[in-house]
Amino acid sequence: MKQETNSTLNKPDTLFLYTSVITVGLLFIAMGASMVWTSPVLGKLSSNNTEINPIGRPITALETSLLTGIPELTNIIGFILVTKLADVIGRKPYMLLSGAIMLLAGIALAFSDSILYMIITRCIFGFTGVLSVTPVYVAEICEKHNRGKFGCYSGIFHQIGHLFGFVIGPFLSVRYFTLAITAPTLIFIVVFLIMPESPVYLLKHGDEEECKASLRRLRSNKTDDELVMDLERLKEDLRNEPKGKAIDLFKKRQHIIGLLLGFLPILLKYCSGVTVLLMYLAPFFDSAGTNLSGDLVAIIVALLKITLFTLTSFVVENFGRRRMLLVSTIGTSIPLTALGVYFYLHHVQSPVVNHLQWLPLTGLLLAVGFFGLGLGPIPAYLVTEFFPADLRTVSSSIVNASGGVAAFALASLFPLVTRRFGAEWCVWWFGANCGAGAALIYLFLPETRGKSFDEIQKMLRR
Repeated sequence: MKQETNSTLNKPDTLFLYTSVITVGLLFIAMGASMVWTSPVLGKLSSNNTEINPIGRPITALETSLLTGIPELTNIIGFILVTKLADVIGRKPYMLLSGAIMLLAGIALAFSDSILYMIITRCIFGFTGVLSVTPVYVAEICEKHNRGKFGCYSGIFHQIGHLFGFVIGPFLSVRYFTLAITAPTLIFIVVFLIMPESPVYLLKHGDEEECKASLRRLRSNKTDDELVMDLERLKEDLRNEPKGKAIDLFKKRQHIIGLLLGFLPILLKYCSGVTVLLMYLAPFFDSAGTNLSGDLVAIIVALLKITLFTLTSFVVENFGRRRMLLVSTIGTSIPLTALGVYFYLHHVQSPVVNHLQWLPLTGLLLAVGFFGLGLGPIPAYLVTEFFPADLRTVSSSIVNASGGVAAFALASLFPLVTRRFGAEWCVWWFGANCGAGAALIYLFLPETRGKSFDEIQKMLRR
């Protein structure tokens, strides 16, 4: 009977569900493009040509550090202070509000003519903490059998945003480039108005009729009886979920373990260095002394990441989160270590470098490729599987805030450390983090593939 029920419930995903996920993905495209905004823009801000440099003078190393790092710091504040609002006003209103704020901030950034204004507007753009709430919304409109696949879509759209920024950034002025990468937020606001609220949120707040309507739109290929079964399953999940406040995250063993396990992949994602290298990709690769343009390499890297993130979304339900993360961390560590060797030889002006001109591009592509198999797409949604509906946004916010701390520190220190000690030491440290992270994942991270919330909670209590 159980097999028959599962077979009945696990029907193909509807077009409307895909449309809902793709629509919220527009926010990830905008955030992804914003993340790599510095890669093509820093070259323009370093120019003496006032026609392409809106601030009218070359940017300093300290200003580069502040422009890249401070927005990451304010993202942390947004994750902690703002995202709880999604539990009060709803996932959909919160994301619409966030999209509007991002749109206005992006327009203001486009017309900024000083480093101070650029820093302020970039801070506002990321302050909403929408990257924590969006995975929660996606997880709640999905079912057990497809939440891993659609959870990876967020990472795919983030990479599409990277590619979008890398492709158009070198060819547009700072103003038009900024307006172009902000445009997806306007499209999101218009389309998302007709999308449903999370059925889990509606049911949790006692609006059963609206919950039924949301389920009917998202799963239109199911009969009324099948939708009733889905609704009953949601009710059962909510009955089994403990109710509580944010402080309860630190009162129960399974919640503390869930937080620790959520911290592990998200911190490893940033401390692998791949996300930091993307912020400085064009100038970083130009410093390798090869004949390839840093802007061209950035486009190649972005295309590779989209391909691997997409592949992960198809295979994650078959191979599992834990196994994909293990392959990803080990695979990322090796080419990063080799890349560090190249930069060291280049730094000491070894003649061997002339025979290793292939290594920077190959090492970078391998590192990014393995990153895309797990570390990139999986951590953002994995934490949502460890917690009940009442605690998903706050737990996701705390975990993402920890990633924000790492991103802030690394983005701020990277240009200063590389200038003082050389890029090789940074890259070696990134590789060592991946090696240590692989060991921790192997020892402690459980597999959540295909498991219900109750089954995951039992694992966390052990």
